[in-house]
Amino acid sequence: MPRVLYQSILGESLKQVPPQIREMHIFARRAAGTANVWWGASPAARLICRLASLPQARDKAPIETSFTEIDGGERWVRRFDGQPFATDMIAGNDEAFPCMLERLGPFLFKMRVTASSEGIDLTPEHVFLGPVKIPKALAPKATGRERVVDDRYSLSVEVSFPLVGKVFGYAGTIEPCELVSDHDPAELDPSAQSRSTPDVQIKA
Repeated sequence: MPRVLYQSILGESLKQVPPQIREMHIFARRAAGTANVWWGASPAARLICRLASLPQARDKAPIETSFTEIDGGERWVRRFDGQPFATDMIAGNDEAFPCMLERLGPFLFKMRVTASSEGIDLTPEHVFLGPVKIPKALAPKATGRERVVDDRYSLSVEVSFPLVGKVFGYAGTIEPCELVSDHDPAELDPSAQSRSTPDVQIKA
């Protein structure tokens, strides 16, 4: 069955984005490519990366990402040269903006999801440590960008911390290597798919 996380968040707005991005979020079960991975230059940034067991910095690292359905969303497991990095992506409800919740260890990022003809942007609105909302001045910041470069799906992610600066990030291109189902291009119309998503009770 086609995946529905981004459709449940963006609805009709998903039609705006390039077909390579829609294919990635509707039909890809696994995707593979390469990415440049970097750590921040400061000792504090490198300590955070080590404590969080983040993927090692290197250029042109092989990357494979799998998408597995969980209650209310998906688990994304990214493997950089075999080293796993997993987060849970859940559709946020009852917000005035298209919202995705990304869970990384004890942190939960409430992200604004913006669709355009260029692609998709994810920017944090609130960050929680367990049930506690962290003041914006003290909260880590994680941003994501999805674009099409040379007809290929391209992504970039950057994580920064207050007082520390840039801590971790990666950028690269991937392509679907396994699909959830056979499909024809007409199926990339998100209005053809519908599915309810359970409420996730996270309040700002």
